[in-house]
Amino acid sequence: MDDNSYYLEYLKRTSKFPQSVYHKAKHEMVRRLIFSIPPGSRVLDAGCGVGHITGPYCDRYAVFGMDEQLSAVSHCREQWHGSYVHGSLYSIPFENNYFDLVFFLDTIEHLTHPADALREFARVMKPGSKILICTMNYASPLWFILEHTWHRFAGGTCKPYSKDVHPTPYTEKLLLEHCAGLFEEIGIEKRIMRMELFLTGKKPAGCTA
Repeated sequence: MDDNSYYLEYLKRTSKFPQSVYHKAKHEMVRRLIFSIPPGSRVLDAGCGVGHITGPYCDRYAVFGMDEQLSAVSHCREQWHGSYVHGSLYSIPFENNYFDLVFFLDTIEHLTHPADALREFARVMKPGSKILICTMNYASPLWFILEHTWHRFAGGTCKPYSKDVHPTPYTEKLLLEHCAGLFEEIGIEKRIMRMELFLTGKKPAGCTA
C-alpha cells in the first residue's frame, strides 16, 4: 500500500464512536500486557498507524513505533513522545533481543508475507518477552457481514474486503501455523463477538537470536 491509499483519516476516527466500541477490547488487552512489565521497558508498536494505542504510555515506557507509511510516522512524531521510525516490518532496524514487549495490532492481515515479519519480531524480542497479535477472524460469519456492509457503505477509505488491503485473511488455524516454532505459551482469545483474534505468544527463554 502507498501513501495515497493509506487510510490515515480512518485510523484517526477509531477512537470515536461507533468505532471506539469495536476497539475497546484491544485497548484493554494492551493495557493489561504493558502494565505487566516494568516502567522504562522497551515496547515496539509494529505498524503503529496513528499511534493512539501505545502513545498514551510514552511517558512511562520507552515506546517505539514503526510504520511503512511516512504520513503515519510524521503524525506520531507530532502527537506522541515516543520514538517513531519509517521502515519495513520485513527488516526491522533494531538489534537482536532488544524489545521487552511487541504489539502487532490490525496489521498482519495487510502483509503479503506475514511469516517473514513474524520471524523479524522474534529476532528483536528479548528471550522471555511477549508479543500480542490481533487481526480479524475470517472464520467469523459476523465479520464477513460487517466487512461487506459497514465497511462497504460507511467505512470510507477502509476497505478490508479488498484483496489489495487484506491480502492475508486470517483464521485461528493459519495464525497458529505462522507462529509455530517462533513463540511458545501461545494463547488465543476471540473477542468482540468472536470477530477479532488476539494471540499472545512468548519468545522461548533460551532463544537469543
